[in-house]
Amino acid sequence: MAFKRGLLWSACAVALGTNGLAFAQNSDGDDDKRLATVTVTAQKVEQNLQDVPISITAIDAAALETREIDGFDQLQYVAPGLAFNAGVNARQSASTIRGIGTSLFNIGIEASVAVSVDGVIMGREGAGIFDLSDVQRVEVLRGPQGTLIGKNASAGVISIVTKDPTDEFEAHLSAAYGSFNEVNVSGAMSGPLTSGINGRISAYSNTRDGYIDNINPNAPQDEVNERNEQGVRAKLDFKLSDTSNFLLSADYATRDEATGALTLREPSAGGPGTGLLGFGVPVIGPVSAANGITAGPENTQIASEAEFSSEMDALGVSGEYSQSFGDFEFVSLTAYREWTSVDNNDSDLIPLPFLAINSGDLAQDQFSQELRLVSPRDQTLTYTIGAFYFRQNIEQDNIQFGTAGLDLLGALPAGLRVGTNLQSDFEETNYAVFGQGQYAVTEKLSLIAGLRLLRSEVSGGQEKFVADGAVAPYAGQAVSNGRESASDEESAVVWRLGAQYYVNDNLNLFATLTRGYKAAGIVQGLSVRPIQGNMLPTVDAEIPTQFEAGFRKTSLDGRLVTNLTGFYSEIEDFQAQTLIPGPSGTPIFTVANAGKVETYGLEGEVTALPTDNLTLSTAFAYTNATFDEFDQAPCYALQTAAQGCVTQGGNRFQDLAGKDLANAPEWVINALARYDFSLTDSIDAFAQVGVQYRGESQSGITGDPNTVMDDRTLIDAQIGTRLWNGHGELTVFGRNLTDEHFVEAIVGMPFDTGGYAQFRTLEAEQTFGVKLKLSY
Repeated sequence: MAFKRGLLWSACAVALGTNGLAFAQNSDGDDDKRLATVTVTAQKVEQNLQDVPISITAIDAAALETREIDGFDQLQYVAPGLAFNAGVNARQSASTIRGIGTSLFNIGIEASVAVSVDGVIMGREGAGIFDLSDVQRVEVLRGPQGTLIGKNASAGVISIVTKDPTDEFEAHLSAAYGSFNEVNVSGAMSGPLTSGINGRISAYSNTRDGYIDNINPNAPQDEVNERNEQGVRAKLDFKLSDTSNFLLSADYATRDEATGALTLREPSAGGPGTGLLGFGVPVIGPVSAANGITAGPENTQIASEAEFSSEMDALGVSGEYSQSFGDFEFVSLTAYREWTSVDNNDSDLIPLPFLAINSGDLAQDQFSQELRLVSPRDQTLTYTIGAFYFRQNIEQDNIQFGTAGLDLLGALPAGLRVGTNLQSDFEETNYAVFGQGQYAVTEKLSLIAGLRLLRSEVSGGQEKFVADGAVAPYAGQAVSNGRESASDEESAVVWRLGAQYYVNDNLNLFATLTRGYKAAGIVQGLSVRPIQGNMLPTVDAEIPTQFEAGFRKTSLDGRLVTNLTGFYSEIEDFQAQTLIPGPSGTPIFTVANAGKVETYGLEGEVTALPTDNLTLSTAFAYTNATFDEFDQAPCYALQTAAQGCVTQGGNRFQDLAGKDLANAPEWVINALARYDFSLTDSIDAFAQVGVQYRGESQSGITGDPNTVMDDRTLIDAQIGTRLWNGHGELTVFGRNLTDEHFVEAIVGMPFDTGGYAQFRTLEAEQTFGVKLKLSY
């Protein structure tokens, strides 16, 4: 351990001593040309990114547009250290930062990465997984951020900041068309409405055909994993007086898509314990082959008979009141949000009714209130103090209904069905007082301290019934004997200590030690069996402790920016979801506390302006994320004793100490080259190429060698021209130009023990498009 830490900080020191040399010889001597200042609100106040002692990537509106980033899941292609675990629906999809994250089919467990929209924390990450429209910037904060940002920021925060009303009239309209009949349209208008009131309204519509073919002629859809989303946002900015302001915001987004389809990657090889429910009878592979499907990493076909659907609606309203008291600023942010999600998918991928219905119906609402007092920024002591209150309710109805393949095994008479209906609910209250300050010991040295005192109260319950039309519970699941429930109440302390030292105006060093927190959770699900007294299982709170150090440097008269951060984290009681064999052989989801997780690494960003026309940037993340302790981890399918699987008392488990976490590639490297030039005196143009390398990583936490996702290199390019004195812009773009085939998830195949399915994203397809933007 000591050796690894020493190696990490030695690398930081070497980089500090050598940075700033790149591109120096290419400077053309024009001191007026420099890189733009990046302003962020990561610490609840506006700051130059170079002054923030946090590992942060900020992607502004221009960068999002030129890289054609318009979806939440695409942020991982521009923010190293961030990965997105694409589930079959938004209820399960989740992000990881530095290898830490929890993707769950469980309403009683929250994610480790907080998602914030205009300062409002989403109660569940799925509520924030909508397209990015009229966005000012996205800030990805790595590591625990719980002192200033409430709730579940134990691994980091994805903060989305949308555009505010403007003092002068402006408007824009953009339309893009691309491969798979992708049509993206967005527009916004902003400006003064009357004296003291400015307004802004924006809307978008994004549609696309599916890229997975359902070749079953009787299927309700012949293409799945499509896109169909619309949304609108409105803001009113009331200037109440010279010292007070009120910003009212409202937004609504809707999605109605045929999505959630995986494809068959590898059928089971056959033999004892494999195939249908582990009975050695191969079904998925032979039936898929008989329907003309060739299983494999590049497979984009299924032959399902059931419907794939994902319908989501999200709406919210917030009010932000700000009042100046001399040089002090008081802010009150009040918000209410609702999120509903209804989905269904056919996970057997063949024209047999193993899962004729596999649906989830979720409704979530939340209310939050935050109060902040911000001190003047030009004092020896600067601070932000506040209070936070959050309440949410979630209700969910899950149905699994079909034959489960039992008819093929002679265990279910023809024409009959088995099925289970799970009705679950969850309630959470979280309230806290918090503060963070910085004290200037000298003009160069400042000390940092932050504290959050919080109280978390969670409760939840469920009941399981035989589904309507079924003769028994689904595939060995048990129905309830009354309501099953659990609750947990806990107080916690989150803190941060650190120091920042300005070597000069262009170079500062920082180091912080942070303690984070993610609340305890309740394990709910179709296959969860309560303990005595109908008490549901719970998992303990997740507690990260992180040391972080780095530097921020600007050189060559603002033409070169170099940032580097090293980190080391230990997470106690990491909340991990995994698949384990169910009573009938079908895999089921469960959640458990891993004893301890360790993650360390380096993150860096370099942006250079070697000439007035050429911008070069690169960002990288090296992450080593492993289990330090997890001796009761579940085995993967068909894992043998020689491979580390131990059987005791009918349970199979393994020790994952030293094994990799899921979705944590060692290396992620992004690079971008952009060249701006003039075609004529009135027409400017640009060309740019982006590259991302992502190393291999595990898709799940069980260490299954069959779920390792290969490394990949993606190349995108854009060529554009500005027309009509800058009021128009025409861009031609291409993604995945080398047609790299990859997947974002590999999972054990339901109903085919030893087989595997995969999730292919659109980014695994080579696509092209054209976009026209008009602005006033």
